[in-house]
Amino acid sequence: MKIAIGRWSSGVLQALLASGLALPLMAQNSPPTPADASDQSGDNSKLEEVVVTGLRRSLESSRALKRDGDAITDSIVAQDIGKLPDQNIAEAAQRIPGVQIQYYNNEGSSIAVRGLSQTKVVLDGLEVYGSSAHAGEYNGRNFDLEDLPAELLSGIDVNKSSSANEIEGGLGGYVNIRTRKPFDFSGLQAVVSAKATDFKMAPGFGSKVEPQISALLSDRWNTSLGDMGLLLNAAYTKSAYGTAEDEVQRTQEVNNYAGSGTNVVLPIGMFTGNGHNGDRRQEAFVAAFQWKPNDATLVHANYYDFDYRLEGSFQTVRFYVGNPTSDFSLWDGTNADGSRNLKSGAFTDNTLTDASVIGDEGRVTHLAVLGANWNNGPLTLDTEVSRNNTSVVNTLYEWGIDAKVPGLNLTLNQGAPSAIAVSGVDLTNKANFFPDYLLAIHLDGVQTNTAAHIDGNYNFGDGLARSVDFGLRYSDYTRRSYGFVDFDCIDGCSDATSLAGADPALLTLVPGTQSRNVGPYWTFASSAVRGQTALRQLYGLPASEAEQTSQYQLNNEKTLAAYIKLNWGFEVLGRQITGNMGGREVRTRLDGEAYGTDPVSGDPVLQGKSSTRYNFLPSFNGKLGLTGELFLRLGASKTLGQVNFQYLSTATVISNPVQRDAQQGNPNLKPYTSTNYDLSLEDYFGKSGLIYVGLFHKRVDGFVQTVATQEEINGQIYNVSTYQSAGISTIRGVEVGMQKFFDGLPRPFEGLGIQANYTYVDSQAPSPVAGETVPLQGLSKNSYNLVGMYEHSRVSARLAYNYRSSYLVSTSSSGAQGVPIVAASLGTLDFSVAYNVTDHLSFVVDGVNILNANTEQYYGNPHNQMNYLPLNSRYGLQAKYVF
Repeated sequence: MKIAIGRWSSGVLQALLASGLALPLMAQNSPPTPADASDQSGDNSKLEEVVVTGLRRSLESSRALKRDGDAITDSIVAQDIGKLPDQNIAEAAQRIPGVQIQYYNNEGSSIAVRGLSQTKVVLDGLEVYGSSAHAGEYNGRNFDLEDLPAELLSGIDVNKSSSANEIEGGLGGYVNIRTRKPFDFSGLQAVVSAKATDFKMAPGFGSKVEPQISALLSDRWNTSLGDMGLLLNAAYTKSAYGTAEDEVQRTQEVNNYAGSGTNVVLPIGMFTGNGHNGDRRQEAFVAAFQWKPNDATLVHANYYDFDYRLEGSFQTVRFYVGNPTSDFSLWDGTNADGSRNLKSGAFTDNTLTDASVIGDEGRVTHLAVLGANWNNGPLTLDTEVSRNNTSVVNTLYEWGIDAKVPGLNLTLNQGAPSAIAVSGVDLTNKANFFPDYLLAIHLDGVQTNTAAHIDGNYNFGDGLARSVDFGLRYSDYTRRSYGFVDFDCIDGCSDATSLAGADPALLTLVPGTQSRNVGPYWTFASSAVRGQTALRQLYGLPASEAEQTSQYQLNNEKTLAAYIKLNWGFEVLGRQITGNMGGREVRTRLDGEAYGTDPVSGDPVLQGKSSTRYNFLPSFNGKLGLTGELFLRLGASKTLGQVNFQYLSTATVISNPVQRDAQQGNPNLKPYTSTNYDLSLEDYFGKSGLIYVGLFHKRVDGFVQTVATQEEINGQIYNVSTYQSAGISTIRGVEVGMQKFFDGLPRPFEGLGIQANYTYVDSQAPSPVAGETVPLQGLSKNSYNLVGMYEHSRVSARLAYNYRSSYLVSTSSSGAQGVPIVAASLGTLDFSVAYNVTDHLSFVVDGVNILNANTEQYYGNPHNQMNYLPLNSRYGLQAKYVF
């Protein structure tokens, strides 16, 4: 089937806008899917799906969403307003089967569903743009899960099998984050929540108590113009982090190591005392208005405002090994080429570079929505118009200082921090340090998106064809990135002037508790680095930097999509079979421009590229009722994932002049496509009991793979990362899970319950090395959640353990020079205990990472540790009052 939409112009948007204002209709999305269970319908019978109190009711609500959905879906429903223990949406989502989380500065930052990070994340069914680099792409497509505090959450739905009415873009799944609406409540609702969280940081940073405050006010009125409701929900959250990370640098192979006749693999050096610390601030506001002038019509208007800020700093001392000595030891075993891995060694004529760095991030997002829903007998129509504006700021300033280190001993560990010791130099003597360079990075961006959709549903009755869903959606998205990456030498990078005569107010002696192995050392104070002016004047550097053409990129993406979905049902031998089948046709017009290098003159030249593509995405979902509460589901679909814009750039960009790293785009990359098959058996019992097992298989074409090369840029050799299509990748796995409260136990144990799920995923993707395969990046083969619950009378408690096995971080990055980077397994334990003093007042105590887990990465072989990072823990006390 090919829907002829290619000839349609952007004038369709005006038509959509006009029809949207002409129709007396509106709703959140249409037709409602399990991901939109908190739609704009105003049906008070859905109240318990949104406003639930207690763990038991939360499980009942999420179970109902899974059972009643027409696709394979898992959900989290907020157990109470403003009462989630998780810091943000990513941390809440990790409780869902098959969802794995990535951490950034000790908080959850991004998720992968069944191993795929290319997941479509929407907010109340709407696209929101502006993600950070660690969430997939700087100034990128998806909504950044760090930006929305968990206090504003009504629920999270993860659709693992696709339906035609879902917005395209998700390979792993379709994730809908739901906020509350005024018609979710029967009348006046007011809630205030205040929480103090003690962030336990690494030695040298101590602990810090930060506030989390949220408030919700909602009411509805029956007026002469109809039923109206207004909801205001706001949250203010601060958090802190402080870590002392050891990072071993990329490996090298030294032939005839120290005259031993053995080829030895060892790092080029080690960073120690990577003292990362900083503060986050999240401000979020949601306003929702609903108006039901008559039984057939519902109008809504929503406004979202998110402001995320991170101010971070870190000091690090980077040791680079010199000449090896005969004092060394090796790990047992050999590598494939016969070489051995260094376990410990002594070196002479070494160098160090210590750096004081500040790094800030900021995102401001505004989203306005206007829509309506109209229901007249068998026909339901929905329309919606939205406008999203996001601005992104990323700043880094690094001031580097050099020193000579006559003696150095390096010890490489596995499962514990590697260690380093120095001799022959006094690191507390300022005269031994020489200011060397300033690295200044400013990467900013702005994004705008205007979208409109019309959806409909026509109900045929109880025959084989029950109803048909159909719709049309248009979006116009523009992304502009700009900034600079600038490197300035101090005294020509000649180490001509020491710190001995520098203003003491510009310096700090990093304490031994932060520097870990080497004791105190001198560096520039974070306040001086953040202020910039005094240091620039002292060393004669420019007062500021100018935008560079190499960092400029402009992209416009216009998408027109049409879909049709037939919902059917029939009975065979007394067994009810229901489902849907349909297709989504997507026309995408891409226009982009960036500055590349002229091959003759070497000068930057503006280069542009345009393309138009068509994709048809079929989908099928079937549900067989084997018994009253035993269901077998089958899903088959084709899904589409968009390539990050940074991969499509025509430019070669220097990303780190100090490490001599660069990135090069590939504008010829095609979007990913995945053919998916899902099978699930689900048994529902009791009020909240559930046991399920699911099988899934994905065949993905077009995954982007990072490959590393070395190229000469401006007369120097750089490690250049570029991108290529990896060809065909396969993902197959199984999910099993259960939840149950043991109501038959004697008091007080009848409140005990358990929730457990396990996911096994096996994957194969082409390697940059010809003829070899590797697992997919970011995908753990094994992951599970084990949650013990207790709820009785006024007390509820939860003890949750989350585990994921080791996974591939990168198949080939410029920093590792072709050596795969692997993350070790990680398990964390969290708890929360709530006590309802009265029907209005409650308290919650919670803790996160109470076992003090750590992350560890290594280069290919566990003996070649890359970094070791103990994670912070945190403990909170919350009070909540419901008026």
